[in-house]
Amino acid sequence: MSKAIKTKFSQRSKRAVVHVLGCKVNQAEAAVMAHLLEMRGYAVDASFKDPDLVLVNTCCVTSRAESKSRRLIGKLTRTFPTAQLIVTGCLAEVSPCALDRFTGKLKILGTFDKDRFDQFLAGELLPGPESKQRGASYSSQFADLGVPDTLGRARTYLKVQDGCSQCCSYCVVPLARGPSRSLVLGRAISHAQALKEAGSAEIVLTGIHLGSYGRDLNPPLRLEDLLESVVQECSEVRFRMSSIEPQDITPRLIELAGGHPSICRHFHIPVQSGDDSVLKRMGRPYDAAFIRDLTARILRNIPEACVGFDLMVGFPGEDEDAFQKTLDLARDSGAAYLHVFPFSPRPGTPAASFGSRVPATVARHRVDELRMLSENLRKRFFERSVGKTFKVVLESGPDLITRSLVARTDNYIPVRVKTEMSPLTGKVFHVILEKIVGGEVLGIYV
Repeated sequence: MSKAIKTKFSQRSKRAVVHVLGCKVNQAEAAVMAHLLEMRGYAVDASFKDPDLVLVNTCCVTSRAESKSRRLIGKLTRTFPTAQLIVTGCLAEVSPCALDRFTGKLKILGTFDKDRFDQFLAGELLPGPESKQRGASYSSQFADLGVPDTLGRARTYLKVQDGCSQCCSYCVVPLARGPSRSLVLGRAISHAQALKEAGSAEIVLTGIHLGSYGRDLNPPLRLEDLLESVVQECSEVRFRMSSIEPQDITPRLIELAGGHPSICRHFHIPVQSGDDSVLKRMGRPYDAAFIRDLTARILRNIPEACVGFDLMVGFPGEDEDAFQKTLDLARDSGAAYLHVFPFSPRPGTPAASFGSRVPATVARHRVDELRMLSENLRKRFFERSVGKTFKVVLESGPDLITRSLVARTDNYIPVRVKTEMSPLTGKVFHVILEKIVGGEVLGIYV
């Protein structure tokens, strides 16, 4: 399902709808583009029935993601036949031909032209055939879109890295996003300060390969350098890392997350598989023993840390023994939750031509089994935290029906709190995790 963006607005003459699919980087970019639309006089709200402009930030990391993007575009062209439709994102870059049937109904802005979105809105940039797409050859520099309007929002995304220089056999991201490149440290700090001044209580640092942050800069930096700098300059804000590759989680990074109150104790790790032969065919630079040792080190140093795994099921050649090893790793490593998805061959990647395909019914069964395990792991993690007090950041609410709101701990536990017990005007407060009801954690405002 796509996510729609809404901004605060007064009465304006132009209306826009913004949809975003895919990763947190896409969400961060779409939020900035929505702000740029506002600056051009648009009100942005998904509820508009007759928008002047519709923007879609697409994903095509898998063939399923591409199909979802195409279906959404088709639906929007039918729902809003008179609106100007702009399609950007990875699908617009990798497979613009997939949008040929919509010719005349939309304008395409490739991934490497996103930083010129404001020029496009001003009529200074012609999309499509009339203007040469810049493509990956222009991806040596980080494209800085700026920061979104975050007034009233407790949690915001800050994109500090783009692209990926790894060549995993199943992934089209290097083609869609180009090589790894980073936002210079000074700009990252000033963007974080701007978000803080606009009221953000939590900033999620995002990137396609976040752990490679700074390696392309002169002089080279590390993600740890960025974290130390932003927490020093924005001490009132807490910072969360988005997905981070296992080989990039260094002892220094673990020490920072465990020792600094402004850094969330949360590691979301794209493990992908627990079988060494599958990992090798995927092109992943580690084995299962490395993951076991890594999670053990994290939890030994930060006992209350939340560790989540991305796991891909049904990769070509994944037999029952290989899947059992993934199941064992997920169950025994100390993970608090699993994000599980089936392998979906992406045309243009080596894995799309690999033999020994896993039948779809078998893959679905394995996905279901891991998702059931994830529910049990999550429940156990929640239970270990009951009775403890946490500083939380408001995430949603108050709900008019249940008279409650949802906040989130730094170690990624969502907590439902009754509004009569909580400060409705505050974005940050403390709660005691009281009990678990129906898989949901209930908290008491301190």
